[in-house]
Amino acid sequence: MNEESQGELQAPEPDQPIAWLAVREETPVRSADGETVGHLAELLASEEEDIFHGIVVHLDSNGNEVFVPADDVILMTPSYLEVSYTSDQLAGLPEHTEQRQAELGWSGRFRRDFRVEDADR
Repeated sequence: MNEESQGELQAPEPDQPIAWLAVREETPVRSADGETVGHLAELLASEEEDIFHGIVVHLDSNGNEVFVPADDVILMTPSYLEVSYTSDQLAGLPEHTEQRQAELGWSGRFRRDFRVEDADR
C-alpha cells in the first residue's frame, strides 16, 4: 500500500455496483430498455435486519411513484439504478402509497418522518 492510498477511502467508479446502504436519494433510475425513467424517491428496507425490500421510483412520464421489489432491482451504482421492467411496464404499475408501505411494516431510508394514523383502525 502506498502513502497516497493509506487512510483514504476511494469513491466508487460511477458504474461500479454498490450496496443498498450506499444508494442516495434522487439517484436516476433506468429501465430494462436503457431509458432513464425517473429517480429514486425512496428505498424501503429494514436496516436492523439488513433486509432490502425494494425502491420507490418517481416516474418522469406521469409523475407517479411506483414500487419496484428488490428482486427486480438488477443493478445499483453511484450514478444510477437499473430495474428489470421496461418503461411501459413501469408506467403501468399501480401508484405506491405510504399507507400500503406502513401496512407492510416497511420503513424508508429517506422519508423517516412518516407515521400511520390509528384513526381508522
